[in-house]
Amino acid sequence: MRILTRYILKEIISHALLGVLIFTFVIFVRQLGRLLEMVVRHDLPLASTLTLFVLPVPSILVLTIPMAILVGTLIGLSRMAADGEVIAVRAAGIGLAQFIRPVMMLALAGWGLTLWMSMFLGPQAARKLNHMETGLKASQVPYEIQPRVFIEQFPNLLLYLEDVTGSRSRWRGVFIADITQHEQVKVTLAESGVLVNEPAQDRLMLHLEHGTTHQIDSQHPEQYSVVSFTDTDIPIPLDQGGAPAVERRSPPLLSASQLLAMTGNPRERQAAVVEWHYRLALPVATLVLALVGIPLGLSTRKGGKAVGLMLTILLVFIYYIMMAFGLSLAKQGRISPVIGLWMANLLFAVAGILMLANLRRVRTRLQIIQDVIEDVTRWWQHRRARPRATPLAAPLVAPRPAGGRFLQILDLYVIRGWTFYFGILLVTFTGVYAIFDFFQLLGDIVRTHTAVTVVLNYYRFLLPQVMYLMLPLSILVATLVNFSLLTKTNQIVAMKSAGISLYRVCVPVLLAAAILSVGMFGLEDRILPETNQRQSALRNQIKGKPAQTFYRPDRQWIFGESNRIYNYRFFDPDQNIFGHLSVFELNPQSFTMTRRIYAERAFWEEPIHGWVLENGWVRDLDGDRVTHYMPFSVATFRELSEPPTYFKKEVRTSEQMSVLELRRYINELRQSGFDVVRLSVQFYTKFSFPLIAFVITLIAIPFSFSLGGKGALSGVAVSIGIAILYWSISGLFEAMGNLSQLPPSVAAWSPDVLFGLAGVYMLLRVKT
Repeated sequence: MRILTRYILKEIISHALLGVLIFTFVIFVRQLGRLLEMVVRHDLPLASTLTLFVLPVPSILVLTIPMAILVGTLIGLSRMAADGEVIAVRAAGIGLAQFIRPVMMLALAGWGLTLWMSMFLGPQAARKLNHMETGLKASQVPYEIQPRVFIEQFPNLLLYLEDVTGSRSRWRGVFIADITQHEQVKVTLAESGVLVNEPAQDRLMLHLEHGTTHQIDSQHPEQYSVVSFTDTDIPIPLDQGGAPAVERRSPPLLSASQLLAMTGNPRERQAAVVEWHYRLALPVATLVLALVGIPLGLSTRKGGKAVGLMLTILLVFIYYIMMAFGLSLAKQGRISPVIGLWMANLLFAVAGILMLANLRRVRTRLQIIQDVIEDVTRWWQHRRARPRATPLAAPLVAPRPAGGRFLQILDLYVIRGWTFYFGILLVTFTGVYAIFDFFQLLGDIVRTHTAVTVVLNYYRFLLPQVMYLMLPLSILVATLVNFSLLTKTNQIVAMKSAGISLYRVCVPVLLAAAILSVGMFGLEDRILPETNQRQSALRNQIKGKPAQTFYRPDRQWIFGESNRIYNYRFFDPDQNIFGHLSVFELNPQSFTMTRRIYAERAFWEEPIHGWVLENGWVRDLDGDRVTHYMPFSVATFRELSEPPTYFKKEVRTSEQMSVLELRRYINELRQSGFDVVRLSVQFYTKFSFPLIAFVITLIAIPFSFSLGGKGALSGVAVSIGIAILYWSISGLFEAMGNLSQLPPSVAAWSPDVLFGLAGVYMLLRVKT
C-alpha cells in the first residue's frame, strides 16, 4: 500500500469513525430513556444491561455506516482540496485513481459489514431484544403497580389501590372492577391483597383478604348481591399468547432462511420479497454514496469540512427519500420490489460514474471561474491602491488600555469561531434527526396519500422541538472543537503570553451558553407547547389516526373529591351530560362501600349548582348488608359537588404545556386519583434541562484545554464520550424518578448538579 493511499485512508477513516459515533448517538438517544427505565425498573445485572443496550445498535448501524462513509469521504477529500493537497498530488503526476482506490476500499469494507448486519445480525438482535422486553414486562408486572392510580393494563379488569407496602407487592385498600360485561360491572373491595407472578402458568394470581364483592343484574336492578370473603384468589392471564405468532410472521424479525421459506407462500410472498430486497439494497448505499462523494469532495476548493457536512446532509436526505418511497410503494404492490428498492442505488451509481468521468473537465471549468474571480479581485485592489491626495496629519489617538472594555477584539474572535461551529453542528444534527424521522414516516405518507403541504407543516412545527433537543449536543461539540483548535495552533499560548487569563478567554463562550440556556427555557415555555400540539396532530393525520382531542370524556373512571369513585359510559363535555353514571362512596378507614348510586342520565343544573340524576337508584350499605334501597325518577344529591370542569381533565403531554399549565394539570390529576410522578419529574426537568447548555460548557472547556495539540477530531471524540455519559446519567436519574425511587426534584436536578460541580472543579484546576 502506497504512502498516499495510507494517508488518504487515515484521513477518511478518522472522520468516518466520528461520523458513526455521532449519527448513531443522535438516533440511539431517542431510545435511551426507555431502555434505562427498563434497567432501573427490573434491577438488571450488568451483563443483561449491556446486552439490552447493544441489541438496538446493529439495526441503527445499517443506516449510519453509509452516512459515515460519505461524511468521511466528503470531509477528508474536501479538507485536502481546500488545503491545496489535491493540487499538489495532481501536479506530481498522480492520477485520480489514487484517490478513488482508498475510498472504494473503505466503502467495500463498509458494504460487507453492513450486509452482514442487515441480513443476519440485525434481525437476530431485533428478535432477542423483543424477547427480552416481553419477558421483562411479564416478570415485573407486580412491581409496576402504583398506589392511588387507576390501573387498566389487565384485560377486563380495573384496579385502584390506596397504598402499596413492603416490597411493593403488598397492597392495602383494593378496589377492583370486572368490566367483562359493561351492563353488569362486578365490583370487589378488600382491605389488603397481594399480586403474585406465576410464569409457569403464564398468569398472575391476585390474592385478596377481608373484602366484599358487589354484583347487580342490569335487567333487574332490584336484585343486588353482596358476598363477603376472608380470602379469595383471582387469576389474571397475561394475554400474550398471540405475541410469538405475530413475531414469527413479522418480516423484519425473520432470519434469511425464514424469509426464503416465506416466499413459497403466495399470501406472504410479497412482504418476504420486499424485505429480502430491502436487506440487500440498503448496504449498497455505502458504495454508491462513496462513489458520489469522491468527485464532490475533490471539487470542493473552499469551505473544507463545513461544506463536507452540508453536502452529507443533502445527499443522505435525497438518497433515503428515494429509498423510503421505493420501499413504501413496493410494500403496497404498486411497483416491483426490484425497481422500488434498487432505483436509488442505480441513480446514485450512474451519477457518481458520470461525475468521475467528467471530473477533469469540471475541475477545468471551476479553475476558469476561479481565475476570473481572482482577476476581478486583483483589479479592484489595484484600483484602490492608486495614490491619492495626502490628508493633513492628524494627532495620534491615545491607545485604549487593555481590558478597558468588555467586548474586545479577542472576545469577538473567540465567539466568532465558536458560533460558526455551533451553527454548522446544529444544522447537521437537526438534519440527521429529521432525515430518519422522515424515513420512518414516509411509508405512512404514501399509504394515507398525505398532501405535501401537510408534511411540510408537520416538519415546520417539529423542527423547533428537534433543535431544542440538539442544542446541548451542538454546544458541547462546538466548545470542544473551538478551544481544541485554538490550543493546537498555539493561540492559547499566545494569549497567555500576553497576560490574558484562560478564565477571561472563556467568558464570551460561557456568556453565550448562559444566554442560550435562558433562550431554551423561553423556547420551551412559550413556543414549544403550541408547536408540539400542532405537530402531534399533524403526525396523527399522517399516520391515518383520528384527529387528536385533548379532552377525554371517555375516561370512564375518575376519583372524586371526597372518597368517591365515578364511573360512566359517556360524558358530553359540551352539554355537561352523563350517560349511565355510577358513584361508589367508600369508607376510608375500612375501605368498604357505604353507598352506591346509579342513574341512566345525569346533567348539571347551574341554578342549584348540582347534578340532577334521572331514572336510577341509590343503595346504602353496611359491610355485606344493604340497609336502604330507593329507586328514583329524578333526584339530586348535594354531596355530589364536583362541577363539570372536574371531569374535563385535559390530557396532554408535558411537552405540550408551559410550566404553569403543567403545574395546574398535575394538581388536577393528583386530586382525581391519577399517577402524576412522571409529570412531576417532567415539571422539574423543564427548569433543569435548559441549564444543560451552560453546564455542558463548563465541562467542555477544561477538557478542550487538556487535549493539548490533538485538534478538532479529538475534541469531537471527547464530546461524544461526554454526551453519552451525561445523557446516560440523566436518563438513569429520570427513570428512577419515574419509578418513585427518587423524589422528582432530585431526579431532575441531580445530573446538572453533578456535572456542574465536576465542571467547576476541573475549570479551577486548569493552569490559567
